[in-house]
Amino acid sequence: MRAPAAAVWRVRAAAAGAGAAVLLAAAWALPPLAIPVVWPLVFVLPGWVVVRWLAPRVAAPGRLGLAVVLSIAASTHLVYWASLIAGAIGDGHGYGRSTAFAAASLLAVPVVVAVARGWWPSARGTLRAARRHRGAFLLAAAAGGFVAAVLGVGLWHVTADGVATGGSNWSDLPVHLAIAQSLNAGNFPPQVPYFAGVPLIYHWFADFHAAITALTAQAFAVPAFVVGSATGAAALALCVHGLATRLVHGRDRHRVALLAVTIVVFAGGLGWIRLVADVAGGGDVVRLVTHNSYDNFWYDSHGAVSWPFFRIPSVMGTGLLVHRATALGLPMLVGAVLLLALGLPTRRERLAGRGDRPRLILAAGVLAALLAPFHFFFFPALLLVAFLWAVVGLRLVDRAAPRNALCFLAPLVLAIPFAVPALTQASGTGALTWVQGWESAPREGGPAGVAFFYVTNLGVPFVLAGIAIAAAPFARRTPQVAFLTAWLIALFAVPNVLQASVIAFDMNKLFQAMWPAAAILAAWLMRRWSWPAIGAVLLLSLPSPILVGAWTAAGNLQMLSTDQLGAAAWASTTPERSAFVTDGWLHSFTDPAGRLRVSTFGPYVANLGYDPDRRGAQVTEIYCGGDTARAAELMRGLGATYVVDAGRPSPCATPTDFSAGAPFSLAYQNPSLRVWELAPASR
Repeated sequence: MRAPAAAVWRVRAAAAGAGAAVLLAAAWALPPLAIPVVWPLVFVLPGWVVVRWLAPRVAAPGRLGLAVVLSIAASTHLVYWASLIAGAIGDGHGYGRSTAFAAASLLAVPVVVAVARGWWPSARGTLRAARRHRGAFLLAAAAGGFVAAVLGVGLWHVTADGVATGGSNWSDLPVHLAIAQSLNAGNFPPQVPYFAGVPLIYHWFADFHAAITALTAQAFAVPAFVVGSATGAAALALCVHGLATRLVHGRDRHRVALLAVTIVVFAGGLGWIRLVADVAGGGDVVRLVTHNSYDNFWYDSHGAVSWPFFRIPSVMGTGLLVHRATALGLPMLVGAVLLLALGLPTRRERLAGRGDRPRLILAAGVLAALLAPFHFFFFPALLLVAFLWAVVGLRLVDRAAPRNALCFLAPLVLAIPFAVPALTQASGTGALTWVQGWESAPREGGPAGVAFFYVTNLGVPFVLAGIAIAAAPFARRTPQVAFLTAWLIALFAVPNVLQASVIAFDMNKLFQAMWPAAAILAAWLMRRWSWPAIGAVLLLSLPSPILVGAWTAAGNLQMLSTDQLGAAAWASTTPERSAFVTDGWLHSFTDPAGRLRVSTFGPYVANLGYDPDRRGAQVTEIYCGGDTARAAELMRGLGATYVVDAGRPSPCATPTDFSAGAPFSLAYQNPSLRVWELAPASR
């Protein structure tokens, strides 16, 4: 570097570094400033610099998608490990706002370097890229905007009666909220916030990322959930676009990519036909839409399980609107496959002059490892898909294979602290079992009935993907059909031969991990269809996810009462990591308060690999044993300080009278509940 250039670089670096320091200091002092200052650092900016350095041969949409997933993954892991180190040096609980800002400062370093080096794209170049790929960016904006609008309206709706939520968030939100809020109230390294006293072995990093963003702004976790899920939806669209343009050749590849994005994000099965039947039966369409999921439909209006069965939710239906692990994990999976495909060409491509890119293969391995605590199902699925890419591309055994394998596999050591405990927990509790067919698929109709179930649940794109596979041998220019076929078949087969969860329904996540392959195949088949024909496919495929979006936005399922909200405000003033005995119901005011509780809905506990029955019996004895001394002994054994006296287990033969005096004292009450505090044990 010549002296004048070096001097200019140093001046730019000093100015950019000083500016970053001032902005971070201002955000520390004025928490709302963290939204424009810190959030870009944990969502996109450092990843953009890494992508600029990696220089993948992919267009701007794919680059931006990779920037988002790399930033989210790296920032969350950075805060995690920094918190563990700080805790080891300090008081054992190193996670906090100071740690988050220290991590943000480190994340700002590559941004400062990029500014100093002049790597940042010009405004003219950015506008040119936006115009050239406006379809991809508009679809990504539509995906993110739809998720943001639905969740912004329906995720946490405060009414005169308390808090309501829409759709399946009624059952899922308490889990995610308890994790994020308790992390920001000192629950680190985290215990299970709704089964206090045991380590959190769950794919909880999506909630951790939301906790970090909320903590930097000293905000409630729910707005961070909305922003995170919307960003994940947009990143999924961008990464799918990039992957489709990598796998599909010829002049139609951009059209294929746009169709694939539309299918992955907005398409689903044929669950909407139940709405047609319900309306034809005299039902009120508005009430039906706002009270039922026509995407994952288990029960009819009479509470009975009836045919036809719809039990495979679309990517939008649960992945982006409900299940936060999928909202961030699925774009990471697609992003890692994209990096691997860009870095490891097939044997035919290599013979044609396309060289290996070890740097990109290494980045794919890093992202694969970082995916593990974001989604335990997608982590092994990604490893399987990566293996299939090497096998189908005839790159598993060649002269460069040892180097390439080392680049991809070496970073997986980063996943060991998360993957091994989860695998041990699943195998040790018997959740990991071989099965003969997915349990949620009805078998009453025999093989034909099961086939009908999958066709109607996965819908027209799945059928078109099958036709594309059959038609590929007769086409002149095909995408990586063999790889996409292997991806689709392998992940479709896994839930039908293996169960890795106490709740068999959870294995449906593998169908969502399969969906990008199905979408690209279906889009390739439709690449030269007329727009009316494509419109007909979308007309059959889009209604179910849109209907579940309406159900999620307009649903009004009561989650917390006004009195429980008041109790939550009080509970947030109790010491951090305080544990409460509750009646074990799914919802509790401790969740928004960020405090721990000793029990919740039993299947949720069992799904983590813990036995809920023994603790359930202890909770019943606390409430219904009639002995305050014994109740106090059990609570101390559970590490609980407070007992909520509202609902009690049923039957309750001998209700415990916590008002009888020592060792309990009244800590809080309102018209519908009382909270008793347990005095410390005398020495």
